Amino acid sequence: MKQPNVVYLSSSAHSDWRSTVKTQYQHSADVILVGPCEEHGLSDTMGAPGDLRPGHKLRITQMLSKSHILFGYIPSDRYRSFNIMLEIGLAYAWGKKIILVNEARSLDSELGLALSCVDQYFPCLDQGLGYLQQLLSESAVDPAQVNYSLGQQVGDTLSHQVYLSGQLQPSNWIEVIKKHYHPYPAVVFNPLHDLAELAASDILFAYRDEDNNRLFNIPLTVGYASALAKRILFVNQGDHHSHAYDYVKPFVDGYFINFEQGLKYLDYTVGIESRL
Repeated sequence: MKQPNVVYLSSSAHSDWRSTVKTQYQHSADVILVGPCEEHGLSDTMGAPGDLRPGHKLRITQMLSKSHILFGYIPSDRYRSFNIMLEIGLAYAWGKKIILVNEARSLDSELGLALSCVDQYFPCLDQGLGYLQQLLSESAVDPAQVNYSLGQQVGDTLSHQVYLSGQLQPSNWIEVIKKHYHPYPAVVFNPLHDLAELAASDILFAYRDEDNNRLFNIPLTVGYASALAKRILFVNQGDHHSHAYDYVKPFVDGYFINFEQGLKYLDYTVGIESRL
């Protein structure tokens, strides 16, 4: 079965150019469009200085890691979109195909290093989108270029596989999470107890209740997931036994002391902004 091309649309949150692109491909089963947060207010909130739960890192790495093409667009001299440079760096390291459009003429002489990473560079959006359309019509996804599973395809939506780690008995929190995502079949929960299932997942969501003793499966799964470059969210309810987990914290992408807050960032990571 042919898998769709996943295109990451990289730009600032100050432009609605993505709407045109989404309209163009809305009926195409061969193309899935993803990207960072497009809501300016929410984007600023999640990226506030001192935020110990780096929502942007979670969202960007999750979406970009599953993509085949990064399409970057700098729309003007006013919004230079430094995030695009970060995303190009990630995409280049991961072997993605990179298309960059720069309409900020003041940056013509400043993009030297970035241009060495891109496959195609254009001075205007129409040219870049024309090339993207040609590329998508000519190329099929090469599985050899994808170093992670796209998971179960749900319509034209990108699937996100989540592995749950923590207290297993009682497992009320697991049922709460599954109910939370019941309206979103693209968020898939892999079976627990097996590290092979964690290896096949994109995200590790670890949780410990403040009344529980120390859970050794959490540092084990965090270490394993970190070595495989998974996205990791760790909820330590109430920051209980915090010192015992100080060694674990640097290996996670987001650390939370409240279960609801952890779910909020998981929503953001998989692109469900409608209920934030």
